[in-house]
Amino acid sequence: MKRPILLSLLCSAGLPAVLLTSLPAAAQVTSNDDALPAATPHKPESVKKTPAGKTHAEKAAHAQSHESAKKQAVSDKPSATSGDRKASPPSARAPAAQRVGLPPDVPAQPPRPVVIPPPGVKVPTHPPVPPEDIKPDPAAKGEIEQRPNGLRIVFAANSSGMTQSMIDAIREEARKLAQQPTLRVTLWASASGSTEDLSTPRRIALARALAVRSLLIREGIATTRIYPRATGLAAADANPPDRLDIIAEGSIAAPTSEAQFGTVPRTSTP
Repeated sequence: MKRPILLSLLCSAGLPAVLLTSLPAAAQVTSNDDALPAATPHKPESVKKTPAGKTHAEKAAHAQSHESAKKQAVSDKPSATSGDRKASPPSARAPAAQRVGLPPDVPAQPPRPVVIPPPGVKVPTHPPVPPEDIKPDPAAKGEIEQRPNGLRIVFAANSSGMTQSMIDAIREEARKLAQQPTLRVTLWASASGSTEDLSTPRRIALARALAVRSLLIREGIATTRIYPRATGLAAADANPPDRLDIIAEGSIAAPTSEAQFGTVPRTSTP
């Protein structure tokens, strides 16, 4: 008897709770219309771009047709070429300094190179000065010594004269060097003297080198291959002091700058 009473009590107490939890919550709001402010009347804006009454699809179709007509007009416009310059507006034919917003003029072809005419006055040219013809000196004294890489010429003191035998030996050596055009020829010349007068031995050594150089040139040796080196006063241990050594060395000819200005020597002083 107790069980049915308890079940009925539980059902009566739990059923309203279940119903309340399952139903959605809703709030009640009341308003007083007299307390609200009066609203201003709204004026609808007039549509200027598209006429009233058109649907969204009609507006899109109208815009698409307008865009295609604009592209067709741009493609049908003729391009500005050299043949259509007459049809261009006057502003396009105006100078670039007077035009605003237009591109600068671009020439169709590059400018021609400037050709400078030759001078009207002819510049006279002269042949190279021939070397001095060396004659034998009857009063000269000296001798010739054959060296492994050249020839040694011994002079008399304070003299640059040569005998006929000395000249013939130099010419013979020049003919041999003419057959070897890749070798450079160095002329080392020295002279005896004192330390109180260094100018005299230098001038004598230079005169000897120039005399031998003239003989070599006359036998076909190019001037760019000959390098005179007038050392002037000979060293204290030089024996003999009055001499000139013809030294042929090198596998190629030396640069022209050395032949003209006599820069750093390639051969040590003999």
